[in-house]
Amino acid sequence: MKSNRDVFWRQAQQSPQGTGPRSIPQLLVSVRSRHEADQALQGGAEILDVKEPSLGSLGMAPLPQIAAIAAHPAIREGEIPLSVALGEVGDWTPSKLVPQLPTGITFAKLGLSQCTHQADWQADWLRVRQNFERLSLSPLRWVAVAYVDAAEAGSPSISAVLNAAQQTDCCGLLLDTWTKDGRMLLDEIAVAELTKIADACHQSGLFLALAGRLNLQRLSDLSAVDADVIAIRSAACRGNDRTTELVVEGVVEFKAAVQQQFASAGVSPSPSPTAIPSPDLVPAIGPRIA
Repeated sequence: MKSNRDVFWRQAQQSPQGTGPRSIPQLLVSVRSRHEADQALQGGAEILDVKEPSLGSLGMAPLPQIAAIAAHPAIREGEIPLSVALGEVGDWTPSKLVPQLPTGITFAKLGLSQCTHQADWQADWLRVRQNFERLSLSPLRWVAVAYVDAAEAGSPSISAVLNAAQQTDCCGLLLDTWTKDGRMLLDEIAVAELTKIADACHQSGLFLALAGRLNLQRLSDLSAVDADVIAIRSAACRGNDRTTELVVEGVVEFKAAVQQQFASAGVSPSPSPTAIPSPDLVPAIGPRIA
């Protein structure tokens, strides 16, 4: 079986250890409605993500909104992968039932804020993941989320989350900011550290996604990082405000800038999107955290 990274984000000749030629990252755009999904796709988004930005970094959108976006022809026909934010692990206490997710979802994400005071945060993370898995109408591939402002988020360190992702069959790692006060990813973590994390992910067969109020002005810095996915919302919204409406012009502008900046850094153009794997390629979640 190809590594998760190869299946989704790389050309067949790219090695899972990241020693092959780099490709320009794919663009993920977070949306909150079917209308925004249309805008994002018209602008050239290669991956759609559903979230409710007013509820935080990984705020879960209302189920009808998730279902409406999952029913989009581009999602239904397997042309575009769909990711969904499911809130924070702490939102799903043992007494709170998780909803049934609709068909069409490929990737799922849970935040780990306010978990560091719990010695068994990994067990809680797995419990919530397994609860969603049992009810989901589609197999889910899990993307681990590490907050780069971990101290403020009360979340595990990046290395701890990466280690847990490697041991529980996650397909990728997302680095994001928990606080949404105008600071961006590179205000919290250096490019050199991102490069090391990218190498660690690729050596484990994981893809790396970068988020956290990414903007046009810092793309040249990010082009030094071998990321597989660049994830945005605020950069594509009116006034660069993540809570306002997403517009097609913002997506077009950002995608063009990604292509230009990474190409200027000597990175090869992105390959054609690869097919979403069949359910038999989706690994079962096992409680294998040491």
